[in-house]
Amino acid sequence: MGVQFIKGGYNLGRNYPAYKFTGLIMPLLMLGLLLLLIRPIVPGGAPFFSEKGPGSQHAPILISFAIAFFIGIFAQRTQFCTMGAVRDIILMRDFHLASGVIGLLIFAFLSNLVLGQFKPGFAGQPIAHTNQIWNFLGMALSGLAYALAGGCPGRQLFLSGEGNIDAGVFVIGMIVGAGFANNFGVAASPAGIGPWSAFAVIVGLLFCIATGVFMRKKIV
Repeated sequence: MGVQFIKGGYNLGRNYPAYKFTGLIMPLLMLGLLLLLIRPIVPGGAPFFSEKGPGSQHAPILISFAIAFFIGIFAQRTQFCTMGAVRDIILMRDFHLASGVIGLLIFAFLSNLVLGQFKPGFAGQPIAHTNQIWNFLGMALSGLAYALAGGCPGRQLFLSGEGNIDAGVFVIGMIVGAGFANNFGVAASPAGIGPWSAFAVIVGLLFCIATGVFMRKKIV
């Protein structure tokens, strides 16, 4: 659907040069969060951490930072983007970006096999539920939003690090949205969807469809 909007003239407008300082906003913000993680200003204060579930589990900070550093370089240089791969295949029959996605899937598959963590299907997964309808609609909303935004979450992260302030707004939206979803009954869990999950997905789909319909330029 997102690709059809693009083919129909969907466009949020051209990019314009901005002050160099604006390109430093997101890197400085991320650096600030990293410093807060290493040494909170108020002991026991922000940032607050999950006490249970996947959000409470993470690798040691230095290992996470080192791996993220090299993955970031690789992804930035290769322009890795899952949504962009699908878009390019449909619009241009170009499989260049798809090769990176396929490589990621193969690596993840083999890694999980080696670590004994491979579990096919939705049942028994750490954060998945088996309500297939809302699984599908939730991912449909995600894919449509990424198509309209011009890139998947990973791509937006890389672009924000390059100084793209539009991508930075997208990243901030993801962070705020994740906090909102987990605190106000929107996020799902292995037990099923939350009390407001369905409402949020429907509103999100309507908003994205309206954006795709009305934010179009006439193609001459």
